[in-house]
Amino acid sequence: MSKGSKIPKLTQLTQDNTSSSDLMGQLLVKTGQFRGGVVVGQKVEGKVVEVTGRMVILDIGSKAEGLVVEDQFDEARDFIKTLSAGDKVTATVVVSETMHGQALLSLRDTAQETGWVELENAFKENAQVEFKVLGFSRGGLSVVTRGVEGFVPISQMSASIAKNIANSVGKTYKGKIVESDRASNKLVLSERAVSESEMIKEQIDALKLIESGEKLKGKVVGIANFGAFVQIKIPGKNGKDVTLDGLVHLSELSWQKVVDPAKIVKEGEVVEVVVIGKELGKLALSIKKAQVDPWQKAVERYKVDGKVSGKVVKINESGAFVELEPGVEGLLRTSKIPSGMSLKDGQTVECFIEEIDKKNRKIGLGLVLKVKPVGYK
Repeated sequence: MSKGSKIPKLTQLTQDNTSSSDLMGQLLVKTGQFRGGVVVGQKVEGKVVEVTGRMVILDIGSKAEGLVVEDQFDEARDFIKTLSAGDKVTATVVVSETMHGQALLSLRDTAQETGWVELENAFKENAQVEFKVLGFSRGGLSVVTRGVEGFVPISQMSASIAKNIANSVGKTYKGKIVESDRASNKLVLSERAVSESEMIKEQIDALKLIESGEKLKGKVVGIANFGAFVQIKIPGKNGKDVTLDGLVHLSELSWQKVVDPAKIVKEGEVVEVVVIGKELGKLALSIKKAQVDPWQKAVERYKVDGKVSGKVVKINESGAFVELEPGVEGLLRTSKIPSGMSLKDGQTVECFIEEIDKKNRKIGLGLVLKVKPVGYK
């Protein structure tokens, strides 16, 4: 095929090409009785005839050449850059024969195999690798490098990326591998191990001076749906202040249930926190542990048979959870709600305390009723 040959779009090439003949061909290949051309899913050995900026042409010993184009080209682009005319590679048949007589091929498996070898060597040598961001989630970034998909946890991103991870999609960064397991197809990378390498070194030294359970003050520098980012400055070994980044997870913002972190803390606010963990230059922090646990006061103040008033904050099959005060809830079991009586979120109810389980931090409630319904327990 000449360089000037026009290659139709893959959507055009694949029309009417996957048929029962492909299925029969696959069966014959498995039984060793196939004597014709190639079939979908078959592994074929090919010799590179030509590599262009959008296509690889392979001689696969069939009646026509095999092509790697469009999505199949993009998914193995890094591997394809290493190919030259005359190289031998293994490809997988995607379309057995187009209307123009060519087989469409994929180099993904070969690219991944080659990529894993390169990545395992990079891991052993602690070398940098380049990766492209494919997407993001609550926990971090899904990326691809050397044809292998991996993950960058939010704890392994620089603060500039973590503040708005959606903006990183489609961009290319450098990082280091922190976990590599080909058997389970697991690849974890750290972007900040490269972008903040000097800072991390200083932070690791500074972290040695901090103990879990220590109470510190920090500044809220960012808010996400999973918590708040807090920066803490402490003296380093050379007398220069070192900035440590910390995350206060949603569950550690307050003793009461938190849905929107922005309603608990504000960006720029100085907060008191307790250190609950440390990881590669980052701190796991808690705001609620720096405050008095409302439960401790509640168990001293509330008494069995005492009357209380609260707001229904959640209803499920167990019953209605009633907030007696911020951070303290009681459960009004379903069996304690009269038949025909309907409760709803936000409703204020009058109750009395039936039991207090100090060990498991639970308060059982009963409704205060003017008239006791028949069958009420």
